[in-house]
This record gives sequence, structure tokens and C-alpha cells, in this order.
Amino acid sequence: MTQGGYPVCPHMAPIDIPAQLTSELNQATQRARTLVETTDGRVFTVRPHPLSWSAAECLAHLTLTGKAFVPVIQDAIAKAKTRSKKRPHIDPIGTAMRWLMEPPARTRFRTAAPFVPRAARPKFEAWAEFASVQSQLIYEALEASDVEFRSVRVVSVFDKRIHYTMYWAFRIIAAHERRHLWQAEQAVGEVMKRFTPAAAVAQTQSVAQPPSSASSA
Repeated sequence: MTQGGYPVCPHMAPIDIPAQLTSELNQATQRARTLVETTDGRVFTVRPHPLSWSAAECLAHLTLTGKAFVPVIQDAIAKAKTRSKKRPHIDPIGTAMRWLMEPPARTRFRTAAPFVPRAARPKFEAWAEFASVQSQLIYEALEASDVEFRSVRVVSVFDKRIHYTMYWAFRIIAAHERRHLWQAEQAVGEVMKRFTPAAAVAQTQSVAQPPSSASSA
């Protein structure tokens, strides 16, 4: 006996896919909220390094990505409801993409221009926009409760040459969120090091210290 192309024990209860997907999205939403509530507003918008995104930029990137996925998923659901059900199948591309997205980053990807945040928004503005998009994605997952997630295919918003099932689209979105929330947490940690008393003392001593004979020679 199989479910979604995978072997399933005859006595095992079927997986509640909408519940699984919405749970992952809710966890990401809560993780972002915790980060926002526990981070100083200035720290949230500061880049740890010139070429690395701030926590605010990471959250904005996830918002841009979620906004791009919503209409793609809506279209896939609408089309699926007008067609007869297809047999579920294994999706190795979707599986691989989700694995690559999970933190810590195994592979660096060049971010396409539409998904590059243009400005670092204040933390609660960034949070509110992200949470709104998350609510839309959760709504779509529940709206598709009578659709076979593992047979409906969608086009990746990152690369139109890549297709995967709607099930893996949601799993990729959640993994992508974990990836960049992890990045945001790392950014906050790096910036916070500059604001600790020890860091401030070290910086003052570095500025006040006279140049050595080797450096002045």
C-alpha cells in the first residue's frame, strides 16, 4: 500500500497533509515573532557584515518570496479542482530542493533581483508583513484540503525551469523560511557582539593603543 508514492503500513493512519504543512508555517511564524520581540530595533536592521543581510532584510526576503508563491499556489489549486484526480508520485526534485534549503546553509544561491530586499524595515513592520503573507499561505494549504498535494505540480518562483509538486512547494517554502530565520538569528548574534561591554572596551583600547614600532617603521 502506498500514499503519495511512498510505502505505507496498512494499519498506519494517513498523514494529515494540510495540518503538517500549516504546522511548519506556524512554527516559522512563531520563530520570527520571537526574534522580533527579543531583538533591539537597531540591532534588527544592522548588517553583521557589508555583504550579509540584516535580520530585517532576511525577513523582508521571506515576505517577497511568500508573496510570489501565493498566486502560483492559488492557480495550481484552482486548476486541480477542475481536473480529475491524478495518481500521486514521488518527487525527487522537490525532495532535493527542500534538503538544500534547510539550515545551516549547505549551498549558497544567488538571489534573483525580485527577491532582494530594497530596504531594512523597522522590526514590527517587517514582522506584520511577513505574518500576513504566512496567513495567506496557511489559508491556501487549508483551502487545498481536498486536493491531492502530491500530484498537483507548480512552477518554482525561483527558477521557472524547475517544477515540483504542491506538497513539496509548501515544504520548500517552510525550509526556505527556516534557512533565512536561522540566518537572521546569526546576524543578530554577530551584531550583538559589537554592543557588549567587552566589545566596547576592546574597541576603545584598539583606538587608544599607540602604533607599534613595526607598524610605524
